[in-house]
Amino acid sequence: MSLLRLAYVSTCAPGLSLDDVYKIMRVAHPWNVENGVSGMLCWSGEFFLQCLEGERRTVTTLFKNIAADARHADVEIIVAAPTNTRWFGEWGMGFSRLMASHRLDLPSGRGASFNPYLLEAVDMESTFEQLSQLAQRLSIE
Repeated sequence: MSLLRLAYVSTCAPGLSLDDVYKIMRVAHPWNVENGVSGMLCWSGEFFLQCLEGERRTVTTLFKNIAADARHADVEIIVAAPTNTRWFGEWGMGFSRLMASHRLDLPSGRGASFNPYLLEAVDMESTFEQLSQLAQRLSIE
């Protein structure tokens, strides 16, 4: 099986609330588990940053649906690459609420307040590792 890791950033639609994000997660989590997709969604109130991992066709189709969703705009893929390992194998979909105070130490040297549009492919593993540890994890179960 050919695994794909895809990370993207987008800008939230005006007025998108934490409750709206919970609704997304309540649908995404079981679907992802059923379809072999793992990953993490990060939400700052202004931006989304998401990593999806799974079979190439499944992730590609899922991303096309996500990109067309009106709850966000300016969707940009940061990285889409084959992989042999998963960063989020134990998560159908992890969720982290990002705080304005978060600072990242990134390989590209762009460690600053969180603006995912400034991230580069080389930053992805470190970014998601740090965000999974530092960001507030919220339960949707």
